[in-house]
Amino acid sequence: MAFEYTEITDPLFVENKGQTGEDDYIMVRAKQYSHVPIKIPNWTPQAHCYTTLFKQYEQELLEAEVYPDDVWVISYPKSGTTWTQEMVWLICNDLNFEAARAESLQIRFPFLDVSLIHPTDTSSFERAKNTPRPRFIKTHLPVSMLPRRYWEVKPKTIHIRRNPKSVAVSYFYHSQGIHYRGSMDTFLRSFVREHQFYSPYHAHVIEYHELQDCDNILYLSFEEMKHYLPSVVRKVCEFFGKAYSKPELELLYQHLSFKSMRDN
Repeated sequence: MAFEYTEITDPLFVENKGQTGEDDYIMVRAKQYSHVPIKIPNWTPQAHCYTTLFKQYEQELLEAEVYPDDVWVISYPKSGTTWTQEMVWLICNDLNFEAARAESLQIRFPFLDVSLIHPTDTSSFERAKNTPRPRFIKTHLPVSMLPRRYWEVKPKTIHIRRNPKSVAVSYFYHSQGIHYRGSMDTFLRSFVREHQFYSPYHAHVIEYHELQDCDNILYLSFEEMKHYLPSVVRKVCEFFGKAYSKPELELLYQHLSFKSMRDN
């Protein structure tokens, strides 16, 4: 069995379970992880928070295809993922703003593992599989749960992180807009106790940080993008072997400005 499943018995979670808007939270831990090139001595993955839907899709996750021309963006939720996706897609697609406006980011950059946490009409793994190549893939999966083929192929990957306080507040408002019915205080206490989807936050960030010997991964931060966007764009262009003129880059900076992304 590739994964271990345990119920959440934390009294705070049990007391406030009805406020989550979901009835089937569960902790999932990967049991097969010797192939992960992590530098932490005697590393054992922690369990992460999902729903029981994980059991339905675990084989699709394990066997998900990964291609050499894939581009992956990986993050803990609400870490600047959408912002990063838009930047990466445009840089890799010759700054085709018209195409970006014509098709939603959800289509251009499918969310690989959303079926693990929310019911979907079609398996998100199947949708990603059928996406025309070169594919752009978004995921919030922790290191220990990436598809087996990821480590064999090692596609170009951007990992984006963000200050946990900002993540927690943003995550509350995001969850409130989808399913969460509780107070911010209850949500934040639950976040700290690692009972929000994809938690624990710190394990996610630290474990990816310990992969920094992997030359297929470029590490960015939300704060770096907010304060030094041109520097980040140059770094990403270099990572993907792309070069653009100063006027072209100015258009990209404008498109990706914090105000522009917030307004859209």
